[in-house]
Amino acid sequence: MKRFKLIALAILLGLFFVAAPAQAVLQNMRAAVYKWEGGMGADGKAVLSRVESGITFQVLAHGADTLETLFYPGKNTSLTNAVTTTQFASVSICNKQVAFRVDPTDSDDRYVDLIVTDTNGGYTAFVEHFDKYTHTIVIDERPNIVHHGIMWFTHAAGSATAIDTGVNFLPKTMILDVRVEVITTDSAITISVGTADTAAGFRTGVSVASAGFVADTGVITNGTSAGDYTPASTYGSLLYTAITGADLVVTNLGGRSYLGHVVNTSGTDDDLYYTLITGADTARGYIHYFFSRLR
Repeated sequence: MKRFKLIALAILLGLFFVAAPAQAVLQNMRAAVYKWEGGMGADGKAVLSRVESGITFQVLAHGADTLETLFYPGKNTSLTNAVTTTQFASVSICNKQVAFRVDPTDSDDRYVDLIVTDTNGGYTAFVEHFDKYTHTIVIDERPNIVHHGIMWFTHAAGSATAIDTGVNFLPKTMILDVRVEVITTDSAITISVGTADTAAGFRTGVSVASAGFVADTGVITNGTSAGDYTPASTYGSLLYTAITGADLVVTNLGGRSYLGHVVNTSGTDDDLYYTLITGADTARGYIHYFFSRLR
């Protein structure tokens, strides 16, 4: 009997030390969002203001373009990625902060990268090496300097409706340039970027057939006739205007003059929309816009 007990104990100890299957380690991450508009206190420190609404964010695998799988903070309920402004402000979801639950897919099983955009003005912070120990995010919203904003685009099959990104530029903002970055390609799709009033005002008919940053296709190749400009430019009327003349009758081709777009008043060409034309549902990427609030 004694021998039986010793054998049973040995078996139990052996089972105890057998490695268990690896389990996903979900981590709760949260950070308050602040904006800096250039103010400095008497102590020389930047004066920050808490932002509790209008924030949308996307969570990426560290050092990659892959979207992480997200859950509600502290729960196993699936959370969309990107997280919307409504979810950000909801007390029952993010509670007015960048908050989510995730199992980081980097080699350290610790970090993710964030794209955090304040839709009130379009300002963006890109946060690398974000982890559960980081609790503050600051978005630079100073006037009179050039800012780089980021918004994402995705495609619903067959859609050709202008989609509101939620970004609203402030009055006296000048849009300097808009570029498209393609992450997931689709050879049958083009994207146009503009506003609610001018749907293709920034970029028009940009192909998403190749990954990367899409350059403008309008190129001046020689002289003064339409045949010397090939192919058509993808810039829209809010950023460029076509050059025309007696020997140069060109519409939306390489002959164009830079305008830039100034948001004069709220409600007119002051927002950011995109339209994806035909194709399947695989296209995904980013809209990069460069702007400065003049005053």
